[in-house]
Amino acid sequence: MSILSIILTSSLAWSATELAKVNGRVISDDDLATALGGLNEGQRDKLLKDSNTRRQILNGLIDQEILVQQAEKERLDQDKDFQNAVAAFRKQYLANRLLQKSLGEKLTDKAAKQYYERNKHRFTTDQVHAQHILVETEAQAKDLIKKARGGADFQALAEKHSKDPSAKNNRGDLGFFGRDRMVPEFTEAAFAGKPNEIVGPVKTTYGYHIIKVLEKKPGSQLEFNDVELKVQNDLRQDLTQSYVGGLRKSAKIDVNETALNK
Repeated sequence: MSILSIILTSSLAWSATELAKVNGRVISDDDLATALGGLNEGQRDKLLKDSNTRRQILNGLIDQEILVQQAEKERLDQDKDFQNAVAAFRKQYLANRLLQKSLGEKLTDKAAKQYYERNKHRFTTDQVHAQHILVETEAQAKDLIKKARGGADFQALAEKHSKDPSAKNNRGDLGFFGRDRMVPEFTEAAFAGKPNEIVGPVKTTYGYHIIKVLEKKPGSQLEFNDVELKVQNDLRQDLTQSYVGGLRKSAKIDVNETALNK
């Protein structure tokens, strides 16, 4: 995550101590901590102990304040786009704040190490060579799986039916890839499959996938210190999916499929 990304997307509050002024407007220790609010306590403490990192973040905040003041002079805070952005930010902030409140205590260094030990298979240099077909519905996926398992040419099916824009050129062939390239659901299914096995349907945010596993290349186990950031990100993602999934079960959700698919 870049320093600018942290500044623009995070929030938290610490004790306020004046660090700088831009045209009389104060930037405080409070603002510095706000810039690091998206990180867990361990990550935040490591960054704040380093004076060079603190200076980098402060310089980012100074640049941001200069831009804000110029935007205000040009009255950009009065237009509709700004109001829409504020409304969108409110949603994003509340959602992130809830996740931080609900999951923050579970995102510790100890939890990350335990997660690594439970999921060592995720943190290797193993690779898999696979082909895939992406479709919109589960029914379409099941129909194509039946055809593929019945002997139909998989790549011909991919070229004809896949919604993946690259399928017209690569006929669904993804080449070799590691565990950090694809979305988690796809990755788990592809690596769990055996050579020449057709796996699916696998649902992701993109739709439904049919995967044909071609071959595998065994790699080596990566040590925790080498993948610590990825472990923390994967743990956060798993906890978030579980938490949101629980809330979804009690929510009334209506999707206008006709409008969505037009």
